[in-house]
Amino acid sequence: MWLLSRTGEGARIQGYELGLPLIAGLGFGLFLVGIDHVSDAAILWPLAAARIASIAMLLAVLTLTRHGAKPALVHLPLMVLAGLCDTAGNACYALAAQVGRLDVAAVLSSLYPAATVLLAHFVLQEQLTRRQGIGVLAALLAVVLIAS
Repeated sequence: MWLLSRTGEGARIQGYELGLPLIAGLGFGLFLVGIDHVSDAAILWPLAAARIASIAMLLAVLTLTRHGAKPALVHLPLMVLAGLCDTAGNACYALAAQVGRLDVAAVLSSLYPAATVLLAHFVLQEQLTRRQGIGVLAALLAVVLIAS
C-alpha cells in the first residue's frame, strides 16, 4: 500500500514517515476484526455505532484544535455520499466475513488504495508513477494469490 499511496519518487523512506501509517493500519485491523466479532448478531448497529464514533472524534478534534477551517455547506451532499459509501463498504465486509473467511475478506478490503489510485488515473487522468504502477501490479497479484 505504501507503493500505491506514495507520490514522490524518492527511493528511501524516512523513519518518521512510518508512524501514522502503522497507527492507521493497526486501527483498520482492529476495526475489521471488531466488525467481524460484533456482526454475528446484527450488521447495521455496529456500523452505525462506528459512524457515530467517527463523527464524535472528528468534532472533538475540531473543537480541541480550534482550526477555523470547516467544510462548506455546499460540500455536505458529497460528504454524506462518502459516509454512505463507506458504511455500505463496511456492511459488505461484515457480510463477507460472516459467510467466508475473515482473513480473505480483511486482506481484500485492505486493497482499497489500489482502486483509489486507478480511479484517479482513469477519471482524473492523473499519471501513475513507476512505483504506483508496481504497487497496483502487486495488489492485483495479491488478489490472484488469495483467490487461488
